[in-house]
Amino acid sequence: MDYAAGFSLEMDGPDGSTNYNAAQTAGSWNENVYIDITSGNTTITVGADHIQNPDRNITNLVGFGYLGIDGVDNKISSFAKSINSPYSSFGVGIVQNIGVGRISALYTPGGAAVNDVLNGLQDNQVDAGESMYELGFKGDLGVKGLDVGIFYNKADKAGQIAANKDQKGQKFDFSYNMGQFTIAGEIAKTEGIDTQTGSVASYSAGPDTHKQKAIGVAYAVNKELSVGYSYGVADSDSAVANQTADEKINLFAIGYNLGPVVAQAQYKKVDNASNFNGLDAEQLSVRLATKF
Repeated sequence: MDYAAGFSLEMDGPDGSTNYNAAQTAGSWNENVYIDITSGNTTITVGADHIQNPDRNITNLVGFGYLGIDGVDNKISSFAKSINSPYSSFGVGIVQNIGVGRISALYTPGGAAVNDVLNGLQDNQVDAGESMYELGFKGDLGVKGLDVGIFYNKADKAGQIAANKDQKGQKFDFSYNMGQFTIAGEIAKTEGIDTQTGSVASYSAGPDTHKQKAIGVAYAVNKELSVGYSYGVADSDSAVANQTADEKINLFAIGYNLGPVVAQAQYKKVDNASNFNGLDAEQLSVRLATKF
């Protein structure tokens, strides 16, 4: 039997609550906290943000980050990231290598994996969520160049509002490399989420269901230079007025490998961000990354 354990801290600066009465650790989060016990092809894992999960937009082949654009008029993109995945909460899981890939199961009793840095945890941070489980598969199915992901999760309904429903997430994605060309696609569905105003009245029509689909293509011009394009659509059944349009995303990216340094640039254009009619935006991002 083998044993492994580890942890890391992610410092995201302002990416978190700045209300220090409620969350003393703005931008600081537990990441990849785990204890693994492995026997042969089977691994039992206890921790958070460690087990395989659907937190990826595989169709962004050359660029970086997620496909959606957050922060447009303080709105969150309707294009799914992790489809309600519980991977960032503390739980227990099992991963089985079956040769053509890895199947996994995760159970979390509730509560996010927040820090106790500054000792400022509140009851709204500890055990605030309901129990969840997730089943998943990642692998190549025995085909060289193929990467497939299939995930399903479910969370017990939260709160006392009668219209709340159990939250469910489903996702299928793939990429396939054919020498200089790579293609990718993803389909996702998230049910029972609240993307409305947050008041009791806003639940009168029930929580929303989001559906997402995307495609991506990439071409390696040579071993240093790659270009890519991605297109995604997210629709919602929200009953909120002026929040009924499909969110559409176009992404163009270019990447250049300088050896120890990689340079990437991407341009995003979003129409109807967060399904708000006419809420359009553009974003240009550049990243330099190095390994040491």
